[in-house]
Amino acid sequence: MPQNFDEILAIEQREVRAMLAGDISELEALWSDKLIVNSTANLISGKEVLLELIRTGRLKFDHYERRTVKVVELDGTIVTTGNETSQLAMQSTKELFICSYMNIWAKESGRLKLAARHVG
Repeated sequence: MPQNFDEILAIEQREVRAMLAGDISELEALWSDKLIVNSTANLISGKEVLLELIRTGRLKFDHYERRTVKVVELDGTIVTTGNETSQLAMQSTKELFICSYMNIWAKESGRLKLAARHVG
């Protein structure tokens, strides 16, 4: 289990880089098979649905940044929250979307995996 804020930030940024690059293998390694995401698109989905959206290019970013503000550990589960800016590649307008997020990282087979995410 990561012991400090910097280790959690590194994991959070690995996920950001994988999302920006559309790196399916990295996302498969970082995400729990039980992942549940509640997004601003009014979509509640899991790992396989999200991976399919990325594979088909329907979820692709031109820009994606995350600023983690708070990290809390609750009995081995890590909760992170902060702000994100993103820009979807398929948007006709190139406006940045700014939102808050909350990630829940849980230990699976000795590694932290993203288990739940809310973007609002």
